[in-house]
Amino acid sequence: MQVIRRPPSRALVISPRLAVQARWASNNLNNGGRAHPLSRPSIPTRGGPTSTTWSSSTFAARTSKQRVTALTTVLLATLTGTISYLLGLKAQGPANRSTGSGLSSSCKEPTRRDFDAAVKELQALLPEDSLGLDRDSLVARSHSDWASHDPSGLPGAILYPRDTQDVVNIVKLANKYSIPLIPMAANTSLEGHTGALTYMSNPSDAASIAKRGRGERITLQDLEPGLAWVVDVSENMNEIIKIHEHDLQIVVQPGISYDAINETLAEKNIPLFFPVDPAPGAMIGGMIGTGASGTNAVRHGTMRENVYNLTVVLADGSVIKTRSRAKKSSAGPNLTQLFIGSEGTLGIVTEATLRLVPKLPQRVGVSGFPTIEDAANAARDLVQQGVGLACIELLDDVMIKMINAKGGGITWDEKPSLFLKFEGTQAQMVEDVERTKKIVKNNHGSKFTFSRNDKEAENIWYSRKMGLYAVIDYVPGSKVIVTDVCVPPSQFPALVAATKADISTQGLIGPFLSHAGDGNFHALLSWTTQEEKERGYGVVARMVERAQALDGTCTGEHGVGMGKIKYLEAELGPGTVDILKKIKHILDPKGIFNPGKLIKDEPCC
Repeated sequence: MQVIRRPPSRALVISPRLAVQARWASNNLNNGGRAHPLSRPSIPTRGGPTSTTWSSSTFAARTSKQRVTALTTVLLATLTGTISYLLGLKAQGPANRSTGSGLSSSCKEPTRRDFDAAVKELQALLPEDSLGLDRDSLVARSHSDWASHDPSGLPGAILYPRDTQDVVNIVKLANKYSIPLIPMAANTSLEGHTGALTYMSNPSDAASIAKRGRGERITLQDLEPGLAWVVDVSENMNEIIKIHEHDLQIVVQPGISYDAINETLAEKNIPLFFPVDPAPGAMIGGMIGTGASGTNAVRHGTMRENVYNLTVVLADGSVIKTRSRAKKSSAGPNLTQLFIGSEGTLGIVTEATLRLVPKLPQRVGVSGFPTIEDAANAARDLVQQGVGLACIELLDDVMIKMINAKGGGITWDEKPSLFLKFEGTQAQMVEDVERTKKIVKNNHGSKFTFSRNDKEAENIWYSRKMGLYAVIDYVPGSKVIVTDVCVPPSQFPALVAATKADISTQGLIGPFLSHAGDGNFHALLSWTTQEEKERGYGVVARMVERAQALDGTCTGEHGVGMGKIKYLEAELGPGTVDILKKIKHILDPKGIFNPGKLIKDEPCC
């Protein structure tokens, strides 16, 4: 790769994230040089570099930047060469279009003739019930019911592989005919990971074409089947392959849910469980793709900390295993982490080895607070003082009101509340409870409600897990925008307070619940009209701006998908996004894996 050295200029180019933070700080410095925590930063418009005036005092910083740029170039070249060598991928021929990353791409959009030829060959390789072409199947798997985004297209076929070899056959044909592949497990995505793109599915009649031309909403009924294949692993690839009880590991297929894993372990009287617990029904394939987490993450981590290895089918049909089952390994880069969070854009996972943890005694406690700031400050203090909690969940007063309205056997004081889970030996829990009581009291919290046995703990925690369903039921006929952001725990109280004020100003019903121990929170914005929906997305945009300005992320656990693709470059910077595009091009040169998700302006989008 040629490195172009630009002559010295009188401007320093800085990353979008640093530009946001600098602008936020300079606009809001007061009180002895401290930035006001509730001020809303703004994201600079993309299209030109943000610059700061050159002076001799910045020479050292500029020199350091040049060194980092050179090092990044060397590392990228090494990574590119290594992956290319390992996969046996050769440089592509003449480009049909540019990736925007200085790389040529051989990808092309398939034609109907390509699609029909691929389906005909596939029918000779798969059983008849492994291929769905009927409209009901296409509609059911075109869009997640949990996503707030409008469907943009219908797939052309739904495929139900039984094992890794079926996936290999599917991928080889897709690669041959440039058919887009959309991996799917539970189809509970909140950010549009499983949607077919518009170019894959055309309006079915003149009236629908006219609607699209006027910018009106296109419904699934307006669309004809498109040219993408959905690879649904939930039907036939939902088995536990092996339990390594003494190694605290389990090998599974991607279409099994985490609930089913834990139910099976309990049935077999194995005193272990898989700790990652997003929304009920979530399956391992999607959890790997989004890097999911849940209420247990403060102690047990996210999917990134709970997956040992993966079996992955790559774009040319080759199969790799990312590493061994050893608990630790220094044998080269950890390729497992490359695929976790890649949202099905680099390959299709067919097996995963997961980490299990021992089941320990638990107690659950709940405390209410006068304000959301008090509750958030208590959560921050619990983390900073090292209290050994398994879960630290914050629900605001609106959420508590909705849970009471739904009814769950317990009526709570309608205040911002912390739901806490203690885990360990009896002696450990007694110590942790006493420390927690002091921290809660110092932040104006009410007396704790504690579970006295497992049944009470289950009932209390049920209130926390039913939050989303309570919101859906609270306003009949409404829909909900569910979004999340995450910041360092020290910044969590300011972000929560600012967002709650924003929701109130917009006149929206928008409770939130949060994994407060991680600095991660979810806003659930209820809407019944298009105007309310637009106001809701305005709240989402400002949440993201604040989070990124506080050195946080646009998504803590839901993933990027289509819903947050526009925020990625502002968070990571164009250089990092460019590296992601290069990795994508190396592993998937035709752009067949889940196009239009995660990375903007990817080939064939």
